[in-house]
Amino acid sequence: MKVFINCLSILISLILCTEVQAKDLFVDTVPQVIDATKQLKPGDTLTLADGVYKDIKWVIPVSGNAENPIVIRANNGGKVSITGNSNVELRGSFIVFDGLVFKDGNRIPSQWKSHGPGLIAIYGSYNRVTNCVVDDFDNVKSAYLTTFLDSDGGVPVHCRVDHCSFLNKKTQDQVINLNNRIHKRSSTPAPPMYHRIDHCLISSPYKKKGNAGGGIRIGYYRNDLGRCLVDSNLFVRQNSEPEIITSKCQENVIYANTFIDCRGTTNLRHGDKQVLLNNFFIAKSDAYGCGGIFIWGANHLIACNYFELNSTLKTRGNAAIYLNPGPASSNHALAKDLFIVNNLFVNNNGYAIHTEPLKDRREKWAAKNNLEFKLPFNIAILGNVFFQHKYFENDFIYTSQSHKALGSFKGNFYRGSGSGLNGNTEGMKKKKFSMKDEKLGLKKRPAGLPLQNCDYPNIQGIYLDLSKLVSEGVKGAPLKKEDVGPSWNKKF
Repeated sequence: MKVFINCLSILISLILCTEVQAKDLFVDTVPQVIDATKQLKPGDTLTLADGVYKDIKWVIPVSGNAENPIVIRANNGGKVSITGNSNVELRGSFIVFDGLVFKDGNRIPSQWKSHGPGLIAIYGSYNRVTNCVVDDFDNVKSAYLTTFLDSDGGVPVHCRVDHCSFLNKKTQDQVINLNNRIHKRSSTPAPPMYHRIDHCLISSPYKKKGNAGGGIRIGYYRNDLGRCLVDSNLFVRQNSEPEIITSKCQENVIYANTFIDCRGTTNLRHGDKQVLLNNFFIAKSDAYGCGGIFIWGANHLIACNYFELNSTLKTRGNAAIYLNPGPASSNHALAKDLFIVNNLFVNNNGYAIHTEPLKDRREKWAAKNNLEFKLPFNIAILGNVFFQHKYFENDFIYTSQSHKALGSFKGNFYRGSGSGLNGNTEGMKKKKFSMKDEKLGLKKRPAGLPLQNCDYPNIQGIYLDLSKLVSEGVKGAPLKKEDVGPSWNKKF
């Protein structure tokens, strides 16, 4: 018994000792920040006093652990500014980086490049960036935030970026890049990342020339695994290039986001088996074209999304959903073998679904590369509602194929325009129904139009019951600015 009590006493002492060792450090100058950072241990908190921290090359090499992360925070959210020739590298793991503002920067352009490490570069795993703002930082061609491979080629995993605002980016490269490879081509698939981006506000209204200027890029190559979750974010006038989100690897989920007046599309660009679920695509303005979803590849799930686009992208064929024609398993992979289920298409100024966007361009590309050009096929179109009362000219579906060649139809209903299908199909019924306003002017699915089920496998590491969510239809309402971004201030 004595031995047991002594062992228990020692254990309690060790626990207490561990708790006592956790330190709260307070700093107010750049040299103090750099020095204190090196001393941090699991459970420690480093607090930055309110003020401006200029020209800080801030490498954070230390790590916490799952029970005792290292916390680096602003004393008052939004009142600590990182400016000048500055950048941050999270080299350790289990770090929480909280409440800082990045603005008025002047990094040296020759030291940075597109698709390299970003202003905030995450190299370690299980890190979190939260309640931060990056606003028009400087004129350097680099992302605002990246996950990036370490010097040994290690891929960071399980990082989270949440409740941040990323604003007014005017330079090349995406706002956020999630990387699991450096070189685009390799015979070995890159491993999954399991990152999450949620409750962020992303807005860059300035149009850029060329490529690589969108909102979020996930991965690089179609054979790689992503398994990242992008959910509950608000994109407002994210206009910098036609790719708002470009998902370039397999098994990513884009869920419950809101896109308002964005001059581009959310792209499943490379990689099969991806999910776009319960997102809201809304264009209130008719001054310029806005987009919904552009789909390359196979085995995707496009379900329970809401489209109300008062203007669409003329350059892509004026539609809410675009299904890419082209050669299978190529850089312009054919859209095939996918599910389009329980979506609501309301007053879109264009087609609801376009199955031949950029057809001439794709045919020329296929011929140049000696590849077989095909039109999309084996598309399961189930339980969708197509509604139009603004007298826009387009049919709901654009296709030159028969409906049987395109795929299968079940439980779809339409009113206000033609179906666009060649031949009659029981699965696409013309019916009189009305769609009443619900929350924020959203149209509600009529009760008499039943939803369809879809048995779709869940994505490993992403804890959403996809088949159950599909069976519930469109849920919730578009996000507002007060739903996203830093908790300390909504003025951004």
